[in-house]
This record gives sequence, structure tokens and C-alpha cells, in this order.
Amino acid sequence: MRSFRFFLLLFVFVISLVANAQQTEQLNSNEKILFNAKIFTANINQPYAEAIAIRGGKIIAVGDFATAKASLSPKAELIDMHGQTVLPGFIDSHSHVLEGGQSLLSANVFDSALTVSRLADYAAEVKKNGKGMIGDFLFIKGINISTWSHIPELKQVFNGNDYRAQPVVLNGSDGHTKWVNNLVLQKAGINKTFIDQLDNSTKKYFGVDADGTPNGFVADSGFDKLTPIYPKEKTDWIKAGEKAMEYNGSLGITAFLDPWAGDITDKENTNLDTYQSLSNQHKLTAHVAAVVGADANADPVKQIDRLKVLQKKYNGTYNLSVNGFKIFADGVIEYPTQTASISKPYINSGSKGALMFDPEKFKRFVTMVDKANLLVHVHAIGDLAVTETLNGFEAARKANGDKLIPHTITHLQIVQPTDFARFAQLNVLASYQLLWAFGDVTTVDIVKPYLDPALYQWQYPARSMLQAGTVICGASDWPVSSANPFLAIYHAETRFGPKGVLDSTQCMPRMAMLYAYTINAAKALQLQKKIGSLEPGKSADMILADRDVLTISAEACRDTQILWTMFEGKIVYKQ
Repeated sequence: MRSFRFFLLLFVFVISLVANAQQTEQLNSNEKILFNAKIFTANINQPYAEAIAIRGGKIIAVGDFATAKASLSPKAELIDMHGQTVLPGFIDSHSHVLEGGQSLLSANVFDSALTVSRLADYAAEVKKNGKGMIGDFLFIKGINISTWSHIPELKQVFNGNDYRAQPVVLNGSDGHTKWVNNLVLQKAGINKTFIDQLDNSTKKYFGVDADGTPNGFVADSGFDKLTPIYPKEKTDWIKAGEKAMEYNGSLGITAFLDPWAGDITDKENTNLDTYQSLSNQHKLTAHVAAVVGADANADPVKQIDRLKVLQKKYNGTYNLSVNGFKIFADGVIEYPTQTASISKPYINSGSKGALMFDPEKFKRFVTMVDKANLLVHVHAIGDLAVTETLNGFEAARKANGDKLIPHTITHLQIVQPTDFARFAQLNVLASYQLLWAFGDVTTVDIVKPYLDPALYQWQYPARSMLQAGTVICGASDWPVSSANPFLAIYHAETRFGPKGVLDSTQCMPRMAMLYAYTINAAKALQLQKKIGSLEPGKSADMILADRDVLTISAEACRDTQILWTMFEGKIVYKQ
């Protein structure tokens, strides 16, 4: 009897494999029609359909079955979707994809809010198996920034017996903070004497105890003191890219904007070289738009000329384009870093954070870059940083007219109501990481006590900006946090977390978020004529969800799984 059950299970398994292979073959056929489906197209003029016709990598027709069938030859494969939900491929308007792929290959806690005790257990594990070791240093990435509220515990554990001779670097998931142990401080020459010699504008990048002794916390510009002592990391960037493509595919992501594909001063560009190599090897399963880091206070002419050289080298590469520049307007808002630029002082320090560009120089930079038909993508978290960034874009529009370059501001944690309408007026897009917009330690405990209530009430005001006409674009900032669009949509829709709801008046409609992760994000990549919606002539990028995401509860939508992802008419991921 047991043998019979075994062979029956084996038979069912083999039949399933054969059926799965047959379906994949159908989906990969040159001409195909997906019909009897619930299709959300993200085309505002025809948002829903029940059939879609595809030839090669392009969409030929969208509508009813008869329309789709009439558009292709009689040889087209007819694929009955049995009422399942099809969506356009998701687009992430701010994702550090190669660094994300690298994080999948290294020691990383992926923004988990671990106790110091649990972090110590993980550190011991990755030290032993070597996953966290680079040379003689122990590196762990993805540390949740709430961990920085427990620096005395970090010091006790990672300066203790097991780590007295072990350099330890804990990298914050936000990319702006880290903590290092005493041995690293010693190697880098960061001591009380060094701190005492710094001016106040630089001191804020280093955490200190009551007596002025550095406690291991370092932020933003303070990294410059640490980087020279790090052992050289040997990353297989092609492997990291392949890992990242797999990860994106499993989440239905078929396009993204890389917001820091190297620096404009780099003699070699590893990110762009990697994307080019992946494309040449037919392993780039996403449309990639990239911007490179620039200095808004420096000569814009030299930086524009350098970018033109990069465009000449890389923009002929299939599915890769270099679109412009990334600028940092400020840092981050959470205690103890507090480098985000705000209009009212932090309650604990009296500081207003750090505006990282001179407003007049930024206006000149943006005006010249816009005139050169190049994109500017700005990191701005504090309300003053947002205002000054919009002022720069306003200067460019006045000088050049609205040339329809979709300049973008990303993060936007605090935005003043007086700036809401300016986004639409200036044709500036909002690249929002709304996965962060919920009640937890990072939005309540280490922000609320330190901000003026008049600022705190406008934390991630996405709904108000939407109502003011702002184009909201979906983004993750992966690997700072998960790139899962459905998780971000859930938080945007509910804003609910362990600390409660973060201002229910700012909850986003789900439909608005689906547009944010499709056609709106395509605008941020300057690819809206090619991708972002299911329309004739556009790339056949689409995903099959395991449930009807248009009608189910927020919790059910959050748990949606991708059954397959199609990129340019071919299956690149299948569950």
C-alpha cells in the first residue's frame, strides 16, 4: 500500500512538472494571447481588460478576446488565465539594485529590529562561518537604526573579550549611519583629541559620551575617516547583479532607477560596467535608468561634460540609460543622527540639521543641468531640504521653461503644506518609500520627541500631496528595506505598525499605489512611452498575482505572491 501511495505521488509530481513546463513554453511563445484574465493595465484611458495579445517582446492589443485574437495570426498560443489577475511589471523609482544583490551575498540582518543580544548571536555566527568577514574585519549590514538607541549595550558586547582584537563595523540600513567598536576607532584615529579639534559642523557626525569620548557612532561625512582603514572588499558584481535580478523578478519588478550608479568623479564606474556586462550577456532582466552622484556646489559644466561622456559609453547598451545626477540635500532625521535639514530646530540640540548644498549654487546647477536635458534626482528628508530643492527647480523652470524633464525628489519624510502644490506646478515627481510610513520605533520613538509638533504632523504626507496633484512614484531604497511593492502598498494604505497608525489622514488609496509602482514610476525613469502600462506598442512586461489585488483586504494584499514575471515577452521568474 505504501508503494502504491509513493508511485501515485510520484505520478502526480511528474504530471505537475510536465504541465508547468508546457505552460512556460506557451508563455514564452512568440505569439500569444492571455485571455479570461482580470487585467489592470495602468492605462488611465483603459484601466481594465480581459485579454492581451503579445508578439515577440511587444504588446500588440489589449481589450476583449475578439480584439486580441484578431490582432495576431492563427498560430498564436491561446492561454486561458481562468480569471487570474495580471498587472504591469512593477517599477521601482529608487533602488540600489547592485548593492542589494551584494547584500544577499554577505552578512545582513535586513533591517530587522533585533535586540543587542540577538545581534551578538548573529555576529558570532557570521564571524564563525566567514560570511561577515572581509579581511580581519567583521562587517554586518542592514542594522535597524533603532539599534543606535542602545549604544551602551553595543559597547559592552562588541568591546568585550571576544572582540577586543576584532574590528567590528555595523552598517545602518539607512546607509547614513554605522557603529564601530573601539579597535576600529583606534585604527582610524578617532579619539577625544580628534573630536575636540573638529568644528561644530563636523562634530555632529560622530557620537560621543558625556565626557566627549567617541562612542563608536558615525554618520554621513564621518565615514570619510573610516573608509581608508577598511580592507578591500572583493565583490563579484556580476554574481551580485544576477542575484539582484532573481530577487527583483520574484517581486515582479521589471524596471528600476539606480539612484547612485557611482560618482561623477569616478575614473571607473563599476555599477554601469556591471549593468553593461549583464546586458551583453542577456542577463539584465529589467529596464535600468541610472543617475550618478554629483556635487551641486561644484562647477556644473565639468560635471555635465563628464556625464555626456558616460552617456556616450553606456546609453547604446540595451535596456540601460544614464539619465542625469543624484544630489544629496541633507541627511537623515532620526536620533541620534539628526542631519536632515529642517525649518525648526531639533528639540534636544537646537540644530536645524545640515543642508548639504548652497541654495544659490544649487539653483545654478539645476538650471544648467535642466538646460542640458538631464535629470536631477534629489535626496531630501527634512522640510527645509524639500523647500530649497523645490526653489532650485523653480529657478530652472523660470530660466528654461517647462522642458518636461521629470526631476525627482526622493524620501520626503517631512514636507510643509505650503510645498504640496509646488510639485505639480513645477512638474517635479515624488519618489516615495512608503514602506517606512507606519507607526514604529523609527517614526515615533526616535523622531517624535525631538521634532517640533508642527513638523512632526507632516511626516510622509503622501495623501495630501496626492490630493494637491503630485505624481507619486513607488520606491523602496532597497537594500535599506525590502523591495516588495505589496509590502509598501500595505503600509501606504494602512500606515499601521507596532506603535499604531501614523496619521490615518495620510493613508493612500490602493489604486493610487498601483499607479505609483507602474506608469508613474516609469515617468521617473523617463521611460513612460516604453513601459509602465499594458498598452499596444509597449514592452510586454507583466506579472501574474496569486490573488485579486484590486478587491481584497489590505492584509491579504500585503501577502500577495508573484506566480510569474514576464519581461519583454519571456518568463524570467516562475514560482
